Amino acid sequence: MKWYKLSIEDVLNKLAAQTTGLTKQEREIRLKNNGPNKIEEKEQVKLWRKIAKHFTDLLMIVLILAAVLKFATGEWVEGGIIFLVVIVNGLVGYWQERKAEESLDGLKQMMGQEATVLNEGQPIKLDAEELVEGDVVLLKAGDVIPADLRLIEVHDLTVEESILTGESEAVEKIVASIEREALAGDQLNMAFSGTLVQTGSARGLVVETGDATEIGKINHALQVIQAQETPLVKKMHQLNKQIFRGILALILFLLFFTSFRYGMDWNLMFSASIALIVAMIPEGLPARS
Repeated sequence: MKWYKLSIEDVLNKLAAQTTGLTKQEREIRLKNNGPNKIEEKEQVKLWRKIAKHFTDLLMIVLILAAVLKFATGEWVEGGIIFLVVIVNGLVGYWQERKAEESLDGLKQMMGQEATVLNEGQPIKLDAEELVEGDVVLLKAGDVIPADLRLIEVHDLTVEESILTGESEAVEKIVASIEREALAGDQLNMAFSGTLVQTGSARGLVVETGDATEIGKINHALQVIQAQETPLVKKMHQLNKQIFRGILALILFLLFFTSFRYGMDWNLMFSASIALIVAMIPEGLPARS
């Protein structure tokens, strides 16, 4: 619905609302029918899966096998050091991924936590999740707008909308309808969820809640994007495979050349091969990929 094109009277009629707000009973009915005012959260991957994926990299598996072989031969110190390197790299990789996820999941933190609405003409405070279409929200400087609002009264209202438009300067708002097609940044009679009131005061009708808000649409778009490997990560994975093939080739050459030509002791060769494996693997590479 292009709410910015409608007059205040038309918006009130479509929402079956009044400028004095909804009654408690009306709000309860609408909340039951339409659900709470919150954006959908994607299904969380279990913690053990997030951690385990950083230990299933090809080179990490090679290091784990090297540590196990060291333990099997009774060389506990060397095996423990290799195993410690694996654990540190896995935890670093998990920490980096967690920071990235926190940045993406930050959208849900941008919605207001509390709102002041009119209840039959009297202002009351509600949790933002309890807002429904048709509520009249009172805004003042410093408020985080809790839902998408069609403004019906403004007093020197400016709103900072950088999370939607990228513009750092606050936008001065109006109440008149806008007849032309307009993007979110040009809808001057609208106040969007998650944006910040910088100056002035206003009243606005809740027209969209939860996933139907502009910030909810952004959140949905981010969640449906399929995870893709960047060219850099693809190159790293190719490098991992090349390093693995190089290690195999060198170990096989070393075993045949030194054992059959020079008769080197197998225990010494076994230990040297493991040392060679550890030396050839760039331990920090899996954590960065």
